[in-house]
Amino acid sequence: MASLLEPYQLFWRHRRLLAEAVRQSLRDRHAGSVLGRVWLFLGPILLLTIYALLYTVIFRIKPVGLSVEDYVLYIFAGLIPFISFSQAVSAGASALSQNKSLLLNNIFPAELIPAREVLAAGAFMAAGGTVVLLWKLATGGATWAWLLLPPLIILFAMLTFGIVWAFALANLVVRDVQHMIGYLMILLMIASPIAFTPDMVPPSLAPLIYANPLAYYVMAFQSILVLGQVPAMELLICCVVFALVAFHGMYQIFVVGKVTLADQI
Repeated sequence: MASLLEPYQLFWRHRRLLAEAVRQSLRDRHAGSVLGRVWLFLGPILLLTIYALLYTVIFRIKPVGLSVEDYVLYIFAGLIPFISFSQAVSAGASALSQNKSLLLNNIFPAELIPAREVLAAGAFMAAGGTVVLLWKLATGGATWAWLLLPPLIILFAMLTFGIVWAFALANLVVRDVQHMIGYLMILLMIASPIAFTPDMVPPSLAPLIYANPLAYYVMAFQSILVLGQVPAMELLICCVVFALVAFHGMYQIFVVGKVTLADQI
């Protein structure tokens, strides 16, 4: 069994190689594009505009206690972790099946192949978060709660690493996994309080929300970025627990699973 420090040591030991792999992944995503990496910021801005029109002009939803502007930002702050997570899982699930020859590679360990896609998907989170922070700064909405963003992002990354490792291994055995991910993301989006506040959920449906690990991070990002509030302690505890269990639990499984599957493939 791997030690608790091993995954952190692995990332640190291969940090330069991993950073270059992430840069290459981002270059590949924007290869042939006229605007190139400008899309990292243009994409979130366009998304913010679409959702602003959708929920304020067409649906005309207005939660109690939120202005129209804050409601739009509230939705967008919830979409930031969700879209980043969705991109990471979609790309990371097929990463190993496309690089089977690297399963037992020591130069670029197999654990880092799905991790590369998680970090690359983090570019959307960085760009989207910057858009929201700049908007709030321009309107005088800066708060000390923003200091919690770095540790929250690290916890979210740990959760995502764990889940992507699980999907990447499963996809080596059952290729149907990558086809199911799109439908799973739809279910997770419905079960995440992105366009609604938790108090808007009927009591009978509340268990569906709280059974979704992603929902806790969505609520935490919305609380910090838009409401300028420190999330409730129980919410933060859940974020920590989910991150540690997913990261360390799936790392242990991945280390054993890659060796087993390498002998069978």
